[in-house]
Amino acid sequence: MDVDAAFRNTVQQLQQEPQRYRLFGVYWWIVKKLLKAAGYDREQLYMLGDYEDPETAAMVPVLPLVATLEAAFTEYGQNARFPHTGGMVENPDGELVRLFDEDAGL
Repeated sequence: MDVDAAFRNTVQQLQQEPQRYRLFGVYWWIVKKLLKAAGYDREQLYMLGDYEDPETAAMVPVLPLVATLEAAFTEYGQNARFPHTGGMVENPDGELVRLFDEDAGL
């Protein structure tokens, strides 16, 4: 996986449709953290602030970088095909949780 390209594509997609951050499900928090660690900030994507929901962030399994991104992109695809309403996403155990990022405002 070309991690830099994956980050660029993610930022580009979220610039066009910010509400799609929810498609990452609970992986959003690690994706957000990784984007910031790679040098992206609010200039490139307004929602890259400091807000994090520690409860849903803790639901993400600890994996190496590429495995984390693969899991996040798999989750993105699953949620794009089979979305839940009201900002709800499934955690890795299949439980529905509400995903809301105050930085996104969506």
